Amino acid sequence: MARLARPVPFREPACMPAGVPWWGRWIRQVLPRRGEARTCCWYHSGDWHRVNAMVLEVLKQAPTQSLDPDDVEKLATTHAVETGATCWETEGLATVFNTANAIQPSTGTGYINGQHRAQAMLEAGVRRTVVLRHVDET
Repeated sequence: MARLARPVPFREPACMPAGVPWWGRWIRQVLPRRGEARTCCWYHSGDWHRVNAMVLEVLKQAPTQSLDPDDVEKLATTHAVETGATCWETEGLATVFNTANAIQPSTGTGYINGQHRAQAMLEAGVRRTVVLRHVDET
């Protein structure tokens, strides 16, 4: 998470006004917010630490299943249901692996998609997540 560009969310100004500065990222890494759901928006209303713990579990399972990358979202959703995840956690986990909704840093200093999720994860002090990177194979 520390390597991601500073998000500048554009639709939730009340709870995500200006991204997370470097010192805010550092504080949240040292003192993460765990289980502090807020009611301001969907992105803040769940536990991204729990979701990203499930992300790691799914990534451990994926190679043994010989899945196409586009099928990992289905594996993630099945895993969430099997482990008793909440509806929010299941949806959050699915968005991490959904190629249309994944956090997608651009080649510069911005995002193609996922600024709100990245912002909420940074504010919570999440250390690792999955991002979608496009690789030019020319």
